[in-house]
Amino acid sequence: MKSTIIAITTILLFSVGCNTGKQKYDIGSYYEKQVQDTIMTNIITYIYKVPRGADPKRKHDLEYRQLYVNQIDLFKFVKYYIDVEDSTHYFYLIRPARNEKGFKRGVLGKYKIDDSFNLLDFEEIANTPMIPEEEILENGEYLWNDLMHFGNVERYILNKKYIEFPDERARYDKNTHQWTYEK
Repeated sequence: MKSTIIAITTILLFSVGCNTGKQKYDIGSYYEKQVQDTIMTNIITYIYKVPRGADPKRKHDLEYRQLYVNQIDLFKFVKYYIDVEDSTHYFYLIRPARNEKGFKRGVLGKYKIDDSFNLLDFEEIANTPMIPEEEILENGEYLWNDLMHFGNVERYILNKKYIEFPDERARYDKNTHQWTYEK
C-alpha cells in the first residue's frame, strides 16, 4: 500500500513537472481566449494581406477591424512567450499562404504591448517557406528553440528549408512593417 502511494505521488509530481514546461510557451498560460483573439487580430493586421475593400494605408483603422477578426480561424498560435526582463512578447504562429497545394507558412515575431493590447515595436523575425503544417510544426521547434536560447534564428537564415524570409535579398522594414528587397 505504501509503495502504491509513493508510485502515484511520483507519477503525479512528474506529470505536473512535465506539464509546466509545455505551458511555458502556451499563450493560454498568459491570456484568456478573448484576449488571445484580440492579440491575434492585431498580429493579423500586421502580417497578412489587406482584406478586399480596405485601404492599405489605413488598415489599422477601426472600420476595417472586423475584416481581420473574420480571419482568426485561419491562424493558430504555436508558441508564445513573454520575456519578464524587458516585456517583449515572442510568438510563432501558423498562417495561410497563397498556393495551389494548401500549404501554410510559419511566422516568428515579437512586439511589446500596451494596456489595451495594442502592439508596439512590432517586428516579423522570420517566415518559413510555404510547406505542410506538419513541417511547419517540426521545423518551428528548431527555430523557436534558437530564438529562445540565442535571441535570434541567424543560423537558419540562409537555409531555405527553414526560412524563406529574411534571406540575402529580403529584410523586414520595421517602419513600414513589410518585407522589402534591398537594391
